Amino acid sequence: MSSVQPDAIAIESTFLGMNPKSLVVLSQARGAILGVVGRQGVDVFEYAPAEVKNALTGNGRADKAQVAQMVQLLLNLPSEQLPEDASDALAVAVCCAHRHAHDVLTGARRC
Repeated sequence: MSSVQPDAIAIESTFLGMNPKSLVVLSQARGAILGVVGRQGVDVFEYAPAEVKNALTGNGRADKAQVAQMVQLLLNLPSEQLPEDASDALAVAVCCAHRHAHDVLTGARRC
């Protein structure tokens, strides 16, 4: 079995308007993930939901369907609808890639 050794991870910051039960579950999952990657010394890049939407669509208030459509276009994915979680994760990854490219060009460092 091969092991994946990422150099960095990208996560979306928690949206405070969530249902309290969902917020607790999400916070627990985030804590576990951040604990594991912290012990491995992996860089963590965190983006607000509006920043992800803006990076993909140019509109920080875009709806999920618009973001999903841009994920498919930018990544040249088949037209079948992606599961919402997969689309959200890919959107964060695309945002991170765009921001990283910008940061490299400008000499900025974000974490």
